[in-house]
Amino acid sequence: MSSNRPLAIALVGLFLVAAWNSTWFEITASGTYSEGLEREPTIRTQYIIDNSEETFDLSIENSTPLLLYWLQREDVSPEPTNQEPTDSEPSSQINSESGDPCSGSCLDQARGWVGVVLIALFAFLCLSARRPSRLVTTAVTAIWLIGSVVILAAVPFSAAADFGISDDGEESSTGGFDTNTQETVEVDQFAHFEADSSMGISFDGISFYYNSLGFDLGLLSEDDRQQVIDSAPSEDEPGYESLIGFDGKMTIGPGEILSWWLLTAPLAAIIVLGNRKLLEEE
Repeated sequence: MSSNRPLAIALVGLFLVAAWNSTWFEITASGTYSEGLEREPTIRTQYIIDNSEETFDLSIENSTPLLLYWLQREDVSPEPTNQEPTDSEPSSQINSESGDPCSGSCLDQARGWVGVVLIALFAFLCLSARRPSRLVTTAVTAIWLIGSVVILAAVPFSAAADFGISDDGEESSTGGFDTNTQETVEVDQFAHFEADSSMGISFDGISFYYNSLGFDLGLLSEDDRQQVIDSAPSEDEPGYESLIGFDGKMTIGPGEILSWWLLTAPLAAIIVLGNRKLLEEE
């Protein structure tokens, strides 16, 4: 083993430990009620993700109209059905159809992937230094590339899934922006509900956009709801005052983990290039 490779391996281990214990991603989310409420109340959330938890700070601008909206509306959620699973429809099948591919927290699964990648990279670099071969060198390169994808894509997309914005509004009418607030208004309490989500990549990170529009049946009397359900009212028509619009944006930017991970690349190259020289000499 050449003299510089033990130092490189030690530094890689140090950088990987620093990456694991550093800030992974910072999320800033801002959602505004653009239709229906006075002074356009805005929900702002800031998340910080690391290897074990998410810490967040929540604030609401122009909160009075939003609080009045939550107080004035009536909960019109459909009554839950207590349907027992049958022999032909086992509970495992029901769980798989419930729209939860992560079986809990997607972010926790992504954390597990990051841990596996960090350990695998260090283990294969040690193996590469001890017993150099082209197969091990290829494995080191593949692991580093996979780790980059996991850190840059799997973690932020998992965070977005847990946040709710990637569900196209299947549950919350705000795409998850009201998850940590006083109230959450579900999609099934709206008539003529439309939602659209998209994403983009910039220097700030990955941005997710969410827009929704619909008539909140909880703002209408019971006698007026069916009319709105049957036909969407136009402006100045009865029921139009229940129109609620929401626009949200969430940006996920990488934290210190990306810097530490990138620093492992030149060190891994030193180890791998040293192995190549040994293989050429053989």
